[in-house]
Amino acid sequence: MIKNKLACSVSVALSSLVLSTSAFATNTYFDARNNAMGGVGVASSHYGIAALVNPALVAKDDKKTDDFSLVLPSVGIQVSDKDDLIDGIDNVSDIYDRFDAAIKNSDNLTAQIEAKNLASELRSIDAKYVDGNVGVNIVATLPARWGSASLFANGYGSVAVATNVAQSDLALLDAAAADATVAGALPNDLKLDSEGRAVAALVQDYGLALAKVVEIQGLPVHVGVTPKLQKVDTFNYATRVDDFETSDVNDSRYRDSETGFNADLGLALDYSQLTFGLSARNLIARDVDTKVIEGKKFTYQIAPLVTTGVAYRTDLGTLAADLDLTETKGFSHIKSSQYASVGGELDAWGWAQLRAGYRTDLKGDMPNMVTAGLGLSPFKVVHLDLAGMVGSDKAMGAAVTMSYTF
Repeated sequence: MIKNKLACSVSVALSSLVLSTSAFATNTYFDARNNAMGGVGVASSHYGIAALVNPALVAKDDKKTDDFSLVLPSVGIQVSDKDDLIDGIDNVSDIYDRFDAAIKNSDNLTAQIEAKNLASELRSIDAKYVDGNVGVNIVATLPARWGSASLFANGYGSVAVATNVAQSDLALLDAAAADATVAGALPNDLKLDSEGRAVAALVQDYGLALAKVVEIQGLPVHVGVTPKLQKVDTFNYATRVDDFETSDVNDSRYRDSETGFNADLGLALDYSQLTFGLSARNLIARDVDTKVIEGKKFTYQIAPLVTTGVAYRTDLGTLAADLDLTETKGFSHIKSSQYASVGGELDAWGWAQLRAGYRTDLKGDMPNMVTAGLGLSPFKVVHLDLAGMVGSDKAMGAAVTMSYTF
């Protein structure tokens, strides 16, 4: 039941993303606290979400007052559209409808005008693309002295949309725009050859993180491991740009899937008020191909992501920094990324929190993000965390996490 609901939630979000996103690397999870702090978490995550970031931190319940933690749910989305491709696709569809109606009504003058408008709009979206990601997860964690465990379901997806305008369309429309009689002679239900293509991937992880604290020369060392079942659904949808429908992306004609196993490892070392963390996620590399549609296929890459981090904690809050030691992969035709993140949190007696952070791509290909957020935790039982993200290339995002500790 959880598996079906998770897949459905992310699939629906992916369909909406096709008309609302741009240049991002794949996020493997969303958590509003971590997102608000610039995406840090390898050394600073709350134990209740740590299974998705660094399984070693599942054993790091510093207050030792909780018997159980439940994240239900955590959702997030990141969007960007630096080329205004989304508006362009909408405009093409609207202009095409007016152009087609004018041809059917033998309104040569209007057809001539709309042919010019349509040619101009097609040129403006030619060879443009957008991509983005979305995620949802639920996590149940049992902290214990003998060892901690965290059971989770985590879904995250990425999508890329690209256009390829046919020169034959432009030649036909230019001729119609130059001569009303040519426009009037065009057939009813004229079909364009220009293509819109959406390529997406949905990853579903179902796992159990196990963690324990051991002492080495008097220092607490947290060790964690996560075996997980991993299902990858890929989507490759192509159609005429004037006939692009987001609801068709999830159709079985364009969808393929592959299931396997993967694993995460984590370490964390406490030294006074400092925590040093190291995580390795998706240890088993996988290349998953889409179906071949209109003669093209694409490859979604899952590769090990190794990240190190440090956090400094006081009664007033937390300062943290993370650094990716390896690249974040996604679709092979989209550039990879490698992030550095910093963030902080001010804590008001455990009842309210203010957070801010910054995230930058060391490769310089993905948007840099400024982040902020807040948390409310009445009676330290119910926790509502919100995050907002803005950055270059018209980038923006949001996340919300509801969690409960008992």
